[in-house]
Amino acid sequence: MIPVIVIRPQPGCDATVAAASDMDLEVHGFPLFEVRPLAWEAPDPDEIDALLIGSANALRHAGAALSAFRGKPTYTVGETTAEAARAAELDVVASGEGGLQAVLGLVQARHRKLLRLAGQTRVELAAPDGVTIIERIVYASEPRPMPPRLVEALHDPALVLLHSAEAARHFAQQCDEHGIDRSWISLAALAPRVAEAAGSGWAALATSEKPEDKALLALAEQMCQERPGSRQTDDKSSELTPMQDEQPNQPLTAAPRPRMGRVILVVAILAFVLGAGVAGWLDWRGDIDFAQAGKAGGEGVIPQLAGDAEPKEAGAASGEDGKSASLDNLGAVETRLALLEDRLSRLNLEANAASGNAARAEGLLIAFAARRVTDKGGNLGYLEDQLKLRFADAQPLAVGTIVDFAKDPVTLDELGSRLDALAPDLSGTPNNQSTWSWVKHEFSSLFEVRRSSSPTMRPEDRIDRAKLMLTAGKIDDTIEQIERLPGAEAAEDWIADARRYAAVQRALDLIETTAMLEPRRLQDAEGRKVDQPSPLAQPADTVKPQD
Repeated sequence: MIPVIVIRPQPGCDATVAAASDMDLEVHGFPLFEVRPLAWEAPDPDEIDALLIGSANALRHAGAALSAFRGKPTYTVGETTAEAARAAELDVVASGEGGLQAVLGLVQARHRKLLRLAGQTRVELAAPDGVTIIERIVYASEPRPMPPRLVEALHDPALVLLHSAEAARHFAQQCDEHGIDRSWISLAALAPRVAEAAGSGWAALATSEKPEDKALLALAEQMCQERPGSRQTDDKSSELTPMQDEQPNQPLTAAPRPRMGRVILVVAILAFVLGAGVAGWLDWRGDIDFAQAGKAGGEGVIPQLAGDAEPKEAGAASGEDGKSASLDNLGAVETRLALLEDRLSRLNLEANAASGNAARAEGLLIAFAARRVTDKGGNLGYLEDQLKLRFADAQPLAVGTIVDFAKDPVTLDELGSRLDALAPDLSGTPNNQSTWSWVKHEFSSLFEVRRSSSPTMRPEDRIDRAKLMLTAGKIDDTIEQIERLPGAEAAEDWIADARRYAAVQRALDLIETTAMLEPRRLQDAEGRKVDQPSPLAQPADTVKPQD
């Protein structure tokens, strides 16, 4: 068994060495990289929707600035990075494989501004539409020269594990500089991009099935057992000692090696069974008549073997009948194709309808959530972006009203308490009036000239009535009652806030109606127009857009 060489930086090098030792592999660790932290300036956490992390090194070396993002939604590559993120008190929403570009496909629609913590050497990402990625370089992986003991070991057959494209390029360069023959060295790469960076000329170059350490070690175990030995080696390699002390780690189980012969046999059996099933189904439907086909075949072959002329004429007649039958079958096939096209069209319409109804339901949920936040006097947060994305084209004024109100919110309870405080000033008897003013007010209220048919409405009664209307949510009627009071000038600020509250309630009503009935300008979470009519809408129902 040839030795396995691990060149990744610490602490990953020790972890891989320990896992390989548990698999009874002859393994040695020679880290050819040293990771060091870099100073970085953290953006405002309130402006970041989620974090994007491709390596656990970003979490190990981010420093104290990472604590400002505790609890933030986080997307990671691999379970090791996910565990490190959880240890840093981050909320791991999803963890994918295949690199950060693949993980971007898992990002939720509400996470539009991402913070990527990365190393100095990194892969450029193509951000999806509507997503902004802010990058911060928090660590650097610096290459180290190949130690003499590793150079000596590589003059005999060996298997080197490559965990990154940077490691592959550095290792190939070091081999060339030290005159190491590539044809003696086998490479096991974590991903195709890593294998490509290593170049050519190696004894063997293979890529693991999955971009994870467990799969890479399983590949290494297979390559160590299957690689033919072209040169006997002495036991000198077994005497090598790694540059770093091996640390115990959680043992990992190697994935079983694929058996191609068994796979091919299973595929062949499945193909035969599937073909037989399709043929039986076609015969059951009447598309293929095996009995008639066998009979026609017998009539066409046996007379020719007998050399009889009359059977040949019969065969010609059967050929004409077969041609007619073929035309009939062709017409039947065309009919079935037309039916299939019609069914596909209906399925497409049903799928579009389901997508449109789902977009309307999502819009309605956004409207309900905005109303709940508004009634509580809270900040819209991500709901602001969703309101603008879904309703800005259909109801721009309503969206603007809701957004402006959220910046300076007021609640119904707040309006009620402020009205109670204003009651003495509204009734015309302020607390700070002089005794003479109070006496004049009391004498003037002893007599009141009015028509016998008009009801009596004292200021105190009007205030009580206004409070009842406010509790019932009749804001416009409440404002009308307050404006009729003798001390209405003291309530100008209150009236202005009440009118803003009434306006935002009308805007929310309009947004909810738009989510249900708007036929043209409603948009989904991706910014696409929703063309599917609402099932609640009548043919003449429309929601007038605000241009």
